Amino acid sequence: MIQSAHQTNSPTARGVIFDLDGTLADTLRDIANALNHALRAAHRPDAPIDAIRSWVGEGLPTLCRRAWPEADGNQIQELIRNAKSQYAAHPMDHTVLYPGVRELLTALAARSVPLAVFSNKPHDLTVTTVSGLGIESFFSEVRGYLSEDEKKPSPVAAIRMADGWRIPADRIVFVGDSATDLATALAGGMISVSVTWGFRSRAELEAAGAKCFVDHPAEILRMFDGPN
Repeated sequence: MIQSAHQTNSPTARGVIFDLDGTLADTLRDIANALNHALRAAHRPDAPIDAIRSWVGEGLPTLCRRAWPEADGNQIQELIRNAKSQYAAHPMDHTVLYPGVRELLTALAARSVPLAVFSNKPHDLTVTTVSGLGIESFFSEVRGYLSEDEKKPSPVAAIRMADGWRIPADRIVFVGDSATDLATALAGGMISVSVTWGFRSRAELEAAGAKCFVDHPAEILRMFDGPN
């Protein structure tokens, strides 16, 4: 359930920006398979999936550095190339929407709420994943990782989305599953909502300062049912 009284039945919410991995879709197994394929090509041991779960969320370069912290620059670049190539070849083998997500998107679209995706997954793979899930028509923009300068937690791209909708940032709900998403929302002056079904535990999110939680996608609708 939504835990913040300040944000329940909010009279201010007018648009939503979603994280992708761990928020809209369970992508973990396909990410892990691609990373471990690249690690094996570099004669490195597989990384445990629970470790990968904790590493995901800050972009592929950071994920690869966490998987092989002692690697030099050339080794990391090769690992990134191999992981991205493998993921591009197998982006949807195991990836699925979380239960209730499609219904949430449908209900928000019926309310004419503008929607976007902002992910730290490489941009082309973000677009591929959203398309592969069959949800691309819900979003006015799908944005993935394009540069270190504008990856989350930088709010620049999210603020640009809000400006494109002509909606003040403080009327945008930013939905994610990580401390990175929380930091992005706070830096952008947006309403932060943390999901409890994603890659991070509630305890970790609370430690990062999260105040507003949802246990099921449908709970987000309550923020759009009040007067605007």
